[in-house]
Amino acid sequence: MNTGHGGAPPAGTVRDLRLDFFRGLALFSIFIDHIPNNVLAQFTLQTVGMSDAAEVFILISGYAAGMVYGRVLDRQGMVLATARIYHRVWQLYVAHVFLFMLFMAAVAHSMGALDNPLYAEEFRAADFLKEPDVAIIKALTLQFQPAFMDILPLYIVLLGVLPLMLAGFRRAPLAVLGASFLLWFAVQLDRSIALPAYPGANQVWFFNPFAWQFLFFTGAWFGWHGTWGGAAWLASRWLLLAALAFAVPAFIIRISWTVHYFFDPFPALFAKAVWPWLSKTDLSAARLLNVLALALLVARLVRPDARFFASAVARPFVISGRHSLHIFCLGILLSVIGHLVINEYFGGVPMQLAVSAAGVAIMVGVAALMEWFGSAMPQPHRAAPQQPGGKGGS
Repeated sequence: MNTGHGGAPPAGTVRDLRLDFFRGLALFSIFIDHIPNNVLAQFTLQTVGMSDAAEVFILISGYAAGMVYGRVLDRQGMVLATARIYHRVWQLYVAHVFLFMLFMAAVAHSMGALDNPLYAEEFRAADFLKEPDVAIIKALTLQFQPAFMDILPLYIVLLGVLPLMLAGFRRAPLAVLGASFLLWFAVQLDRSIALPAYPGANQVWFFNPFAWQFLFFTGAWFGWHGTWGGAAWLASRWLLLAALAFAVPAFIIRISWTVHYFFDPFPALFAKAVWPWLSKTDLSAARLLNVLALALLVARLVRPDARFFASAVARPFVISGRHSLHIFCLGILLSVIGHLVINEYFGGVPMQLAVSAAGVAIMVGVAALMEWFGSAMPQPHRAAPQQPGGKGGS
C-alpha cells in the first residue's frame, strides 16, 4: 500500500488505491475551496456533509502514518520507528518553511505589482510586512500561519506526538484512545484549550491540535492494525446503519444549502440551527461524526480493488494523492495565484471555472511528471522486506 511516507511496498502487499484516490480528491477540494467566491466550491467534499476536505486529509494522513510507522515499530523496534517519524517531521517542516517564503514573496510582489495593499490583509500577511524579524521567528515556531497555511503545522505537531501514541497503543490502546477522546471533549467544553498564534494576544491556531488529534490518532490506530474493514465490530450491521443514519440526513441538509446558493427561494434546511455547531477550529462533534461515518461507509461499501480506481478517470486523483506533500504545497501557491487572477481580471463564473480547471490541470501534470520520474528511476534492492510507503506524499 503506497501511503506517501517513503519506501516501497513489500512483496505481496496490494496498494489500497482508496487512500490515494480520496487524498487526491481532498487536495483538489482544498485548492478549489481556497479560491474566494468560487462557484465550484459548492461541489467539493464540503457538499457531502458536515465535514470537508480538511477532515478527510487529516484522517487519511493519520491512517497512512499509523500503517507505515506502526509496522516499522512491529518489525524493527521503537527507536527506528521514532527516527523514521522524525525524519518525516523534518521533511514536512522544511516544506512548510519553503512554502511560507514562496507564499510571502508572492503576496509581497503582488501587492507592489497590482498596487493593492489590501492583499496583505486578505492573506493575513500584513504583520510580516510590518515586522518581518518577529514574523519570521513566529513562522519558524509555527505560530504565524497566513491564509491557507494552517494544515501543515497541524500535521507536523500531530506527527511529532505519534511515537508516544504508538508506544501507548502497544500497551493500552483503549486507554490511550480514551484519553485522546477526553482531550477532544475537553476542548468542546472549554475553547481556551488551544495553542497561541501570532499576531495578537488572543490569537490561536486555526486548527486546534488538541481537538484534531483525536481524528488523526483514531486514523493512526486503524491504519496500524488494518481494521477498518476487518474488525468484527466494524462489520456490524448496526454500526453501518448508524453511519447511514447520520451521513444521509447530513448530506440532505448540506446539499440543500448548495441548492439555496443557486436558487434563493429553496430553503437552506436547518442552516441557522446547525451552522453554530460546525466549528472547524475545534473539530465539532458534527464534523467528527460526519467524517468517521463517511470513512466507515467507504470502507464497507467500496472495495479496495474496485476497477474504478485503476481507470483513466480515477488516475489523476490517485497519482495526486500518491504525491500529496508536493501537490498540497503546489495547490497552496496556485490558490494564491487564482485568488489574485479572479480579483483582478473579471472574476465571474467563467473565470472561476477557468482558474479552477487550470489549477487542477497543473497539479495533475506535476503529479504525472513525478510519477514518471519515480518509475524511471532504478529501484534499490534491499535484503529485508520493506514497510509500505510512497513517493513523497504526506
